[in-house]
Amino acid sequence: MARVESLIKLNGTIGDLSFYKSKSVGYQARMKTGVSGARIANDPAFARTRENGSEFGRSQQEGKKLRELLRDVLFENSDNKFSQRLASRLLKVIQMDSVNIRGERVIVPENLVLLDGMECNQRSSLRAITLKPFTVTNDRFSGDGFFSCSQLIPNLHIAKLSGATHVQYTLVLQEFSGDELDQRPVIRRSAYIKLGEMQPMDVDLMASIEADPEKSVLVLVGTGYFQMVNNAYYPLANGQYNALTISQVIMP
Repeated sequence: MARVESLIKLNGTIGDLSFYKSKSVGYQARMKTGVSGARIANDPAFARTRENGSEFGRSQQEGKKLRELLRDVLFENSDNKFSQRLASRLLKVIQMDSVNIRGERVIVPENLVLLDGMECNQRSSLRAITLKPFTVTNDRFSGDGFFSCSQLIPNLHIAKLSGATHVQYTLVLQEFSGDELDQRPVIRRSAYIKLGEMQPMDVDLMASIEADPEKSVLVLVGTGYFQMVNNAYYPLANGQYNALTISQVIMP
């Protein structure tokens, strides 16, 4: 590994030499290595590499589609690694396709069950915030989805967060198959719940989606912390401790 010691500072490539800057060492140079893109694209020896690359790219594209559909709830309820984790999970979904050949496998709605239980924010989770049993159900035929938590005492059953005065629950129904016709999500939010409240209450949310019988439906439930100032509610800590969980995947 060569190190550049002159006043000339280079970035990029010249012939077979690559110049770059290292944070610890400074400007360095090294020989270009690896296989050319043209060879990977045409050499039969790299057929498997092309197949894997095609499916990896497809998982990235499908993940982007889903994140775009869910952007209104992901904005305050996901971490900065969610896109990578989602693409990785969707790659496994694609690899479960038992019909198409390698390199051409796609998302099959039934295989989206692999998304079941996935956390959009690894720093928090729905069950870590709600310390009382709750139910999440969906009726495939009516398209109705429900979140229910009975006799919730906020002061005892919701995890506290410094600075937060209220919490809000969110129920989301999202049709998904990976095609361009997937409809926008149906989102329902609860009233703002005061964290210090000692009286038991029932938290019930209901949403309905007219789902295509050929597609899966993702049922997501989330929580968000808020601070009330002058009768207005402000999201707390940029959503760092908010939760959003894919609680169920309803298959065709």
